[in-house]
Amino acid sequence: MQALIIFTMFMILLVQPAKAYSVFDFGYSDLENANPTQLIYNISAYSILGILQYLLVSAIFELKNPMPKNKLRLNNIKREIKYGITQIFLQVSYSMIFYHYVYPYCKWYRYYEINSYGLLNFGYGMIFLYIWTTILGYWVHRIFHFRFLYKHVHSVHHSFREPTAFGYCATHPLEGISEVNTVLHLAELILPIHPLMTLFFFEYITVNEMMGHDGGEYDHSDHYRHHLYYVVNYGDTIMDDFFGTAYNSKNYQIKAKCSYVENIEDRKEAIFMKYK
Repeated sequence: MQALIIFTMFMILLVQPAKAYSVFDFGYSDLENANPTQLIYNISAYSILGILQYLLVSAIFELKNPMPKNKLRLNNIKREIKYGITQIFLQVSYSMIFYHYVYPYCKWYRYYEINSYGLLNFGYGMIFLYIWTTILGYWVHRIFHFRFLYKHVHSVHHSFREPTAFGYCATHPLEGISEVNTVLHLAELILPIHPLMTLFFFEYITVNEMMGHDGGEYDHSDHYRHHLYYVVNYGDTIMDDFFGTAYNSKNYQIKAKCSYVENIEDRKEAIFMKYK
């Protein structure tokens, strides 16, 4: 199914839509550009770019990961990729629909073509996005741990108890568009935000999530332990410390067992420290 989706998108990109702008215009230049042909073209282009980034960057993290690439781990990665490719396609589709049919009606959508907002706005916009995504991202994640949502939605992501970088977007469709896309797009409706700012934070969240699910030395929020223990380290370290959800070894006397390596006592790499 994933191969069919990617093939179809490549075929769409072979033909530039009639009367369409560049793929980087999103359809902002004129409301008339918010048409189905341009929308499909943009979904295809950004989905392919997103999938290529996902596979390439995740593969780099995995190559550096000291966990052995045994059959169990490889099967885990294949299942993560199956979910991940589908999720990227759905997230891109969601965002392109927003940009084509919702955002043009926002009073400051012409931020994209007229430089009405200066560097000061860009600065406080970036600060706002950081605070907004940090706080809202944490609480959306916690909400997905409510019993009903966990059972029917979030359990998909937690089925990867020892994830890899490929697993950052291996989620239920509802979760991916809620935790990332909706959080970012709501911010765009609150104050003027240039698409480059949104793109920057989307990339920041993406790479940060890859590092967190890789569990290596760059897992700054110690998110790997969230998958090992479920109810700790939901998001940014500041948020977990403030709300009392940060991992504390005193509360978890039973250590997590590594599925990929039988004896990790002599292993000093960062990911193995998560089990100790």
